[in-house]
Amino acid sequence: MILNEIRNIMKEKNIDFYIIPTKDPHGSEYLPDYYKEREFVTGFTGSQGTAVITGDEAYLWTDGRYFIQAAKEIKDFGFELQKEGQVGVLNYTDWISENIKEGMTLGLNAEYFSHKNFFSLSEKLKYKNVKIIDIDLISDLWKYRYPLPKDDAFLLDVKYAGKTSDEKISKIRKILENKKVDMTIVSSLVDIAWTLNIRGMDIKDTPVLISFMIIENDKVILFADREKTKSIEKEISDVVELRDYSEFYDYIKSYKDKKIYLDPNSINEKIYKGICEKNEIIFGNNISENLKAIKNEIEIENLEDTYVRDGVALFKYIYWLKKNAKNKIGEYEAGVMLDNLRAEDPLYISNSFETISAYGANAAMMHYHATRDKESIIEPKGFYLVDSGGQYYSGTTDITRTIAMGELTDEEVRDYTLTLKSHINLMDAVFLKGTYDLALDGIARYALWQERLDYKCGTGHGIGFVLSVHEGPHRISPRDPAVRMKENMIVSNEPGVYKENKYGIRIENIMRVVFDCKTEDSIFNKFKTISFCPFELKAIDANLLTDRQLEVLNSYHREVFTKLSPFFEGEILDYLRESTKEVIR
Repeated sequence: MILNEIRNIMKEKNIDFYIIPTKDPHGSEYLPDYYKEREFVTGFTGSQGTAVITGDEAYLWTDGRYFIQAAKEIKDFGFELQKEGQVGVLNYTDWISENIKEGMTLGLNAEYFSHKNFFSLSEKLKYKNVKIIDIDLISDLWKYRYPLPKDDAFLLDVKYAGKTSDEKISKIRKILENKKVDMTIVSSLVDIAWTLNIRGMDIKDTPVLISFMIIENDKVILFADREKTKSIEKEISDVVELRDYSEFYDYIKSYKDKKIYLDPNSINEKIYKGICEKNEIIFGNNISENLKAIKNEIEIENLEDTYVRDGVALFKYIYWLKKNAKNKIGEYEAGVMLDNLRAEDPLYISNSFETISAYGANAAMMHYHATRDKESIIEPKGFYLVDSGGQYYSGTTDITRTIAMGELTDEEVRDYTLTLKSHINLMDAVFLKGTYDLALDGIARYALWQERLDYKCGTGHGIGFVLSVHEGPHRISPRDPAVRMKENMIVSNEPGVYKENKYGIRIENIMRVVFDCKTEDSIFNKFKTISFCPFELKAIDANLLTDRQLEVLNSYHREVFTKLSPFFEGEILDYLRESTKEVIR
């Protein structure tokens, strides 16, 4: 067992506690396979979690999206599950603080810890005189480690991006000047990709290039695998100076007496340690983070067109699935069919995440993934959930539908309708300009809370443009930090009901923050839904909907028909018409 091998090395090197987070040197949410060390050690395949190993204990912390999945996956790896956010469960840093003894040694790989997280941990342990050492215990044990990807980088055309890299860099430099700093170092892959209009294939379904970037007053330096950038070198040579990725850590040690702007949430501790002694560090969010969150008019135009084409692919899929409901289709096979339909689009690059194709009880695991060897058959009854999206040159999509495969129980209809009520309430929200994202979360949850139901995840997340399907700084969630919503931010709307061993229900659309009206003393915003695919009429109890909710539902379905119908004819057009017919009591 790999756990025993790690403990042997810990004993040899006098390490009492060892932490393995789910990170790479860039603070990425999704990781290249090369960096999935926590998965290698614990067996847990989810996208979030932290493992802590001691001489006689081993725990995995993860959040409510993964409780069911994680418990199943870690049981043969020697780890026990710690359910983050549950009453009485300490987070992993507090648990270490409570259990580590005076003078002990804690090991971790500093490349996998943001400066903010490292500082917070070290502050908690300071009073116990704990020694924290930067050490990698995994690389030598991972004999068959995945290689790093080798695909070429490519440029995103300005007809899709809307602004040139020069325009973006100039904007960032102006902000740096206003902050009275000399330069910034950026490690976040999505921020580098956005700034330079460069994309890559280094993370599955997230088109980024593994790289570091430095922006100074008179030059921009990009550190990346030079083999990957050969194909774009001529086109970007006027904008950036190219250096090899392996040079980065030595290069930054040359800076002296500079005012350097860093994002403590993404810059890893090894970078910070390499520059902090000889330079003045000014902290703040990556400047590009706020800039890219507000989509420009060309991005919006592209996105809105992309969501129509994406909706066409999804509706074709639903039509195919319903017609073949009695043919014993497996979840994996079904998911591949949807992926193939998306791939027919000439602007398709890849999925935006691994398609979640989940029938019945499997859908209660929010991030369940069927495989060719391990899947359930989709039966002609109950619910099937599909959460999917695409990366296109013209934008990134994400949408979820819960589909009735046949007869439904009263409980299933009730829970679907409650989820729809929650979805519609947020979809229909009007809010004061500058409202915090956190304040909007309760609008969605209220319909479920009235029935004493809840979902253990956020209600919505920002979405990148040909970048990560999850993008900050904004989201709709009960958790801090709160961010003010601004016009042309893109956010998902995805409440749900998840009942273990029964079913999962999620309804997700994507929305844009738009202007609503100006009154005598206030300005109001609202949401405009930009993704289009019918809801499941068979699962709706109209008696549970208010008059306003019925009005919003029927209005949305009229728009769905208008947007999608030009792409269909014959039987599938008839089915679209039936799927968007008016709902009445």
